[in-house]
Amino acid sequence: MKLLVKALGLALITLPLLATAGTKSASMQVSFTVTDACTVQAGATAATAPTVACQLNAPHLTTPTQPAAATAISAAAPGTATRQDWTIYF
Repeated sequence: MKLLVKALGLALITLPLLATAGTKSASMQVSFTVTDACTVQAGATAATAPTVACQLNAPHLTTPTQPAAATAISAAAPGTATRQDWTIYF
């Protein structure tokens, strides 16, 4: 009886060691691409930044840029509203 208890105790103590003996590890490279869709709407006025809305809340930066060089015809046209160009970085 004592021998059976000792054998059972030894088996229970070594069981965690035997359970992990067959475990292997490996490393691998993984890459993925997250595709996002964004909508850009013009601002209410020329001086107001456009509104950017992305499905996955992608970070973006909206900055004003210099407008394109005016031609002589457009510069001379009376009542021409000034416009602001914007650059959006994702």
